[in-house]
Amino acid sequence: MIRYIEISKIHPHPDNPRKDLGDLEELVESIKTSGILQNLTIVPQQEGIGYRVVIGHRRLAAAKLAGLTEVPCAISDMDYKTQIATMLLENIQRSDLTVYEQAQGFQMMLDLGETVAEISEKTGFSETTVRRRMKLLELDQDKLKESVGRGATLMDYVELEKIENIELRNEVLEKVGTSDFDWALKRAIEDEKRKKKFNEILEEVKKFATEIEDTTGLNYKDAYYGRPSDKFEVPEDIDEVEYFYCVRHDYIILYYKDQTSDEKDDKEEEKKARLEEEKLKKLEELSKTAYELRQEFIKNYSNIKAKEHIAIIIEELITQLSRTYIRSSYKNISDLLNLTTNEEDIKREDMASEINRKPELSLLIATYSVMDEKYLNYYSNWDGTYSASERLDQVYDFLTKIGYEMSEEEKQLQDGTHELFADTE
Repeated sequence: MIRYIEISKIHPHPDNPRKDLGDLEELVESIKTSGILQNLTIVPQQEGIGYRVVIGHRRLAAAKLAGLTEVPCAISDMDYKTQIATMLLENIQRSDLTVYEQAQGFQMMLDLGETVAEISEKTGFSETTVRRRMKLLELDQDKLKESVGRGATLMDYVELEKIENIELRNEVLEKVGTSDFDWALKRAIEDEKRKKKFNEILEEVKKFATEIEDTTGLNYKDAYYGRPSDKFEVPEDIDEVEYFYCVRHDYIILYYKDQTSDEKDDKEEEKKARLEEEKLKKLEELSKTAYELRQEFIKNYSNIKAKEHIAIIIEELITQLSRTYIRSSYKNISDLLNLTTNEEDIKREDMASEINRKPELSLLIATYSVMDEKYLNYYSNWDGTYSASERLDQVYDFLTKIGYEMSEEEKQLQDGTHELFADTE
């Protein structure tokens, strides 16, 4: 039964998952003109004085601003857990909650004794979605709110889960909703893998080598950074030769003491050469990351967006086709079209069928493949010094015209201001 209740006796629910009621101006004007067209759902306060809103917080706030003294209400006797579930579901169905507010609401229900399965049944969200929302509560809440304000998407947070370390995840969270997010995410994932392998190698080294600080009189054996390409094998002569190690510049550096020769200092030239080698490998990694981001941008581009930029794409293709040093890769085009990556298995009829199905996107992929070769994607010389690249500048200029956003590190590699281009001390 609908009853008119004095506004002064109705209070907002203190545990309403939606904290921001949004702009009420339009609703206020509607209420002034036509009144409240849908009743509020309220429950008696436990104290026995007045009521709490379960459904209709915006209507209550707008009615107060419109000058109403009473509003139509349906009084319910639902228990506290049902109140929370009802408010959560009401806001979710209207897409009124941020992912942060959803996560808080789910956690509130969990704290009240609900299981994930029960929350899923009551709210209509899958159990996977419920768990993912609640996982957001592990993040730095201030940074999470800021990322929501930057327009972060749900997929951004799903991608963030690929980072295992919560501190590192919070660091990358600062980039969510910015052009640096994809770069920071990829670097963080790669760095976690590197550190995992680094620690595996370190544990092996500790079994036969002694940690030291002073390397005077020792011979350099090898250095390990933890890259996937780093191959570590225990030296065969550990029973005859004494080995030592130290950890510097994110490297495990292995030394040995040669009993058959005079002790020698680790010469400055050797140190410099090793640091130069480290710098070159890091530049190679950064260039590889940038190349992979550009590849993913094209691979995930939509046919609709390709149509929007068709004039730019065709113009660029004509420009590139006029060059004499084209090294277009048939295999690369097939890969970007999500066909088989095994060159021997690529069928021309499959390629033709895919091109006919997505002509605009195929045109973009062909244009990009002509432009961006993995062997030409460096802003550095063989010795690690900065080198401008007109070719790579053209790649970035084209991609940014159709929506690509360069990360800060990509910009630093492009203009030569990256810290790795500084002289090695």
